[in-house]
Amino acid sequence: MGASDASMRRLLWKVVAAEMTAAQPEQFEVPMPTAPRLLKAAQSVLTCPTADASLDKLAVRAGMSRRSFARHFRSQTGLPYARWKRAVIAQHALELVAAGHKVSSVALDVGYGSVSAFIAMFRRQYGESPRQFLIDNSERYAPITAAR
Repeated sequence: MGASDASMRRLLWKVVAAEMTAAQPEQFEVPMPTAPRLLKAAQSVLTCPTADASLDKLAVRAGMSRRSFARHFRSQTGLPYARWKRAVIAQHALELVAAGHKVSSVALDVGYGSVSAFIAMFRRQYGESPRQFLIDNSERYAPITAAR
């Protein structure tokens, strides 16, 4: 490696660091199925994201067996239904908490029987509790960090 290679590498790393500093965080998204029956079932969960949205209910709504629905859903979204549903609920819950709703009321609204079970789900999804997530991401959710 010559001196020009080393200086080129340093320059490249400076560009990478500058780009990463200026990068905007991506929106949280869940993949959606494309098959009409699966999409209709998935949209029903998006309309009312709760823990009660069972795989069995959605399979019936899609006119499929539980096993067939689960297999096709995973192949189209890349996620097992339970993980997809948890991501949808966590995103919805994050929006509610960010809007100033109390974590305890959000937990009940999304179908969790206990706040601790809800916080555990949220922690699995985002790596920390709802309150800590909002504090750590205050630049993105500025108005909500003061809400308790």
